[in-house]
Amino acid sequence: MPPPPLISCQNISKTFGDRPLFERLSLALHEGDSVGLTGPNGAGKSTFLKILAEIVAPDDGVCTRRRGLRVGYVPQRPSFDSDQTPDRTVAQIVATAAGNNDHEAGRALSRAGFTDPSTRAASLSGGWETRLAVACALVGDPDLLLLDEPTNHLDVDSILWLESLLANAAKTFVVISHDRCFLQNVARRMIDIDRMYPEGLLSVNGGYVELLEARDALLSGQASYQESLANRVRREVAWLRRGPKARTSKSKARIDAAHRSVSELAESRDRTTTGSTNSTPRGARRSVSGTAAG
Repeated sequence: MPPPPLISCQNISKTFGDRPLFERLSLALHEGDSVGLTGPNGAGKSTFLKILAEIVAPDDGVCTRRRGLRVGYVPQRPSFDSDQTPDRTVAQIVATAAGNNDHEAGRALSRAGFTDPSTRAASLSGGWETRLAVACALVGDPDLLLLDEPTNHLDVDSILWLESLLANAAKTFVVISHDRCFLQNVARRMIDIDRMYPEGLLSVNGGYVELLEARDALLSGQASYQESLANRVRREVAWLRRGPKARTSKSKARIDAAHRSVSELAESRDRTTTGSTNSTPRGARRSVSGTAAG
């Protein structure tokens, strides 16, 4: 019997203001999953990651977690309160995250590439702030590591460091990134959140290239399905215009079926038009082939 998932989310929904970010999403994360999370701007990727981290609660639905699950979370914009304590060192910050366990803090700093633990956090660049946030998330040896856009401020060498760390130090992770090559290198499963999908998301075993192939096949199938459904609706509308002569049970059933077909076609078209048909990340540092991107 396979072990239970680390996290299982069923029919979760979240609204921002009066606009739904996503509705009735369901998925499970298992031990060893290496997940890349993508989707168009405004799809709710960061919010979804915060729900997995128990920072934000869903409006509807439920996420169940394995007992004793340890989660490390790296936010998109790390904050270490360096303005209030400008002399705070990276060693002090990680030690706080480690519950004042200096050995664990030193190990995490070493993994993150810090050679001088006395470095002041206020002096760090955006890329090194990300490394510090990763070090804080690694203390306690988390079962699940969640990273929100960690490649935004990293140069190529730091991205290669992060790829190696995820391959060797992370048991299970979910990462959001605009770097397509990074996703192709680290992800063994891709989840694309987009309202154009009937289930609200597309989950594919493989990397970014496999996601693109699966999405193209799905959209092609949706187009063929919509055309077939549209032809059926046209036939039923023409029949309705003639006016069924006998209000028999059979006629009523066909009228009901015609209305359902019209509604189904409208919903399918609405998913396609409100969802993004082009989720290619903006600001990618490298192409899938690995060359630098402007």
